[in-house]
Amino acid sequence: MRSRQTVRDDAGVLIAGCLVFTLTLFLPSFLNDGDTLWQIRTGDWILDHHAIPLTDPFSFTAGSRPWAPLEWLADTIMALAHRAAGLRGIMVLAATATGLTAAILLHHLLRFLPAAYAVTAMILALANAAPSMLARPHLLAWPCLALWCGGLIAARADRTAPSFWLLPVMVLWINLHGSFMAGLLLPGALMIEALFDPGAHRRPVFIGWARFILAAWTVALINPTFSQGVVYPIRILAMVAGSVGAGEWAPADFSRASPLEMVILGGLALGFSGKVVLPPMRILLLLGLIHAALTHGRNDQLLGIVGVLILAEPLGTSLAPGYARASGAAWRSLTTGVAALACVALAIRFAIPLDPQHSGAAFASTLDTVPVSLRARPVLNEPLLGGPLIFNGVRPFIDSRADLYGPDFVTQYDRAVEGDREELHRVLDDYRIEWTIFPSGRLVIGAMDDMPGWRRLTTSDGLVIHARNQPPR
Repeated sequence: MRSRQTVRDDAGVLIAGCLVFTLTLFLPSFLNDGDTLWQIRTGDWILDHHAIPLTDPFSFTAGSRPWAPLEWLADTIMALAHRAAGLRGIMVLAATATGLTAAILLHHLLRFLPAAYAVTAMILALANAAPSMLARPHLLAWPCLALWCGGLIAARADRTAPSFWLLPVMVLWINLHGSFMAGLLLPGALMIEALFDPGAHRRPVFIGWARFILAAWTVALINPTFSQGVVYPIRILAMVAGSVGAGEWAPADFSRASPLEMVILGGLALGFSGKVVLPPMRILLLLGLIHAALTHGRNDQLLGIVGVLILAEPLGTSLAPGYARASGAAWRSLTTGVAALACVALAIRFAIPLDPQHSGAAFASTLDTVPVSLRARPVLNEPLLGGPLIFNGVRPFIDSRADLYGPDFVTQYDRAVEGDREELHRVLDDYRIEWTIFPSGRLVIGAMDDMPGWRRLTTSDGLVIHARNQPPR
């Protein structure tokens, strides 16, 4: 029979998940990334063809190159949500993933920390991950990240090897997002910690963890591209320096206050106070996560979600020795009330129209100024506009899929749009470009204004569109 405390903890977890769902349901930042749009169209392609594409179906420059989207499952789920309820459906999906992640985190944190500390740690984790709260595949993978890492930490606390019941999480995760690599590497570090645990029987410990690690890497092969899918994150990291999406991979910026800065300063304060003592492997893991977050902004989410999990047990031992779970009252009525609040918020979300800037309506309106016949012809575009163009049925020159285009193509593109007018002229002619679209303020705008045979077609909503006066030779 389940204890009353377990019931109360489960109710608290459900309350936390519903509250986070309710609060994030109205976040306009969910739709701040144009990549969301091409990922929806990828899911549409998969649903329409009952297959995963083997070559790029969208751009006119890379159509013959091999491309199999590793995140195919996330793309398909996003397409289903969009077909059901448009971009509001995408926001509901993103809020659901965020709320589920909060609930899973709190479930694992409550094992080691009193409720006040556990909720604080959960809030810090989500605050640190907030810059990555975008309706993208990585957000749909957050529950897998929390489930997997929480399960590994629980196994260490129990002084056992992880359960094989975690393996289906890895199968789901690798088909959702490339962050699965963090999940494959973490068991190795925890196995080393387990082997050096005082009093550990090293042979059974090694065998138990090694079996799990081997099984995890084996099931990770269950993806459309088999071994290529497993090494995909490594290839992406190798291309970051020349990536067209380098903004999201940029190093941390401390020119203004950020959750990352507060987390690092808070950690330093705890360490200097001497109140918290971490095992050596946890220190190395934490330093590795901090390094990753400082090197690439995209890794803030890993520091937030994984960081609180690996610190939970040492924090509980140091800050709440002899911790006994406190009792509570009126959990049933409170849970019902919060669940009702989430339902009301859901109804309001569908009743309130989306801002045209976030729904894509503003971009579509600007695109309507381009004649239909011209939209079907080759375009030179800003990479971040690739998603909106694909979503509106235009085949872009380039988008954020740097792995598809390759470093040589990206380098040529960068030279053309960042001041090398000779390279720009070459690209316009070689690819028979007939119109261009860029955000105002880009260097290429001035070059296009001065380019013979070209004219400004329109300037609207922060975008500038040029068109040829006559077709290229």
